[in-house]
Amino acid sequence: MENLEGNSVVSFFRLYKEGDSDSEIESGYHSPSEYESTPKRHRSNSGRVHRERNEPITHLQLSSGRVLRFHDRDGSNILVPCWFESNPYVRRILSRIPFSIERSLNYLSRIRFEEDGYDSDGEMIYYHLRVQVYESYLVELRLRRAMRNVLSRWRIRRMDLAPVERMDPITLTAPDKEVVLYDWSVKRKFIFDAKSLSILIETALLYNESGFALPMYPRNPWNNLEFSYRHLVSIYYQLQRHGELRWCFTTLRKYNFDKNKWFQYHRSAVTMLAIRNSLSTLDTPYSKELLEDFIVSRIESIEPVLNDTIQAYRIALLRIPRHWYLEKWKAIAYQHLEATHYHMNIERSIERQCKGIHQKQYMFMRELVRLGLIPRIPPRELV
Repeated sequence: MENLEGNSVVSFFRLYKEGDSDSEIESGYHSPSEYESTPKRHRSNSGRVHRERNEPITHLQLSSGRVLRFHDRDGSNILVPCWFESNPYVRRILSRIPFSIERSLNYLSRIRFEEDGYDSDGEMIYYHLRVQVYESYLVELRLRRAMRNVLSRWRIRRMDLAPVERMDPITLTAPDKEVVLYDWSVKRKFIFDAKSLSILIETALLYNESGFALPMYPRNPWNNLEFSYRHLVSIYYQLQRHGELRWCFTTLRKYNFDKNKWFQYHRSAVTMLAIRNSLSTLDTPYSKELLEDFIVSRIESIEPVLNDTIQAYRIALLRIPRHWYLEKWKAIAYQHLEATHYHMNIERSIERQCKGIHQKQYMFMRELVRLGLIPRIPPRELV
């Protein structure tokens, strides 16, 4: 803030104290005076005397043939004061420059060859237009940045004065590593725990349904609204300072927090994570059916499968999905799906693992009987 004032605002006051400085002589215009009632005459560096015209300025034809058109309000919505830049053409051009960097550069490129300009009567209307516009535009940017900083500090001060409960909305405990967000749209300050917020963002980006990846944009748990771009930038640097960044949020930052572009480049990885999570938890009927079909198809390649055996596996997947025997089948099923997704040929390795785990099926069936999940071991298992 102090650097901005030293580079921009202080220079204005210095020019103001100097009075009719060289900058006014170079532009061909003096500061407007409230005591002057007649049109002013000025002498430019070229020695040509011209007068300021009181006619409304609606357009400006450049030497390239391009016409810049203006509105009545143009020139009044800029921060550059009149005593620094009094040329009406320059002020109107400044007010028409877009805020986007790309569009503003394209707009400024239209006047990159402009020098002196004269009206139909041969009178000079501007001098070194390109230089004046570029210099005034840089000053305008500095002033806008300084005003944004002042406004931001004022808003933060207002939100800091409001009472805020220091509790993480996810864990409902006092945050160990605080992450603070300011949202002026609701005029509130939000406090989170760094670790729980990082997990929340990771969970939203890795959201899936039945093994299909459906990434969601992170939401603020305090009001259930999506985090804005500024919020995500602030969260990223605060989590980085606390050492709580995770893979999803780190890679999302590389794509400027664009979820669609991020998912486009990381679709395979996110999809496989969704499949692994679905197989690990078996929280949906689809995931249970997927694992059951894989187990039955692999056993059928070894020996015939009876309906009692299929029913035993179905009950086990429903009642004891975390059993060590089923966990081994989950690992093999994931390897098969991963190889299919990436077009890898590891069929021999999968067959060998399936035969090895099938040899322990009798132990698994005995545990099901002991737990009372099935009445007896299927007849085929007695052989």
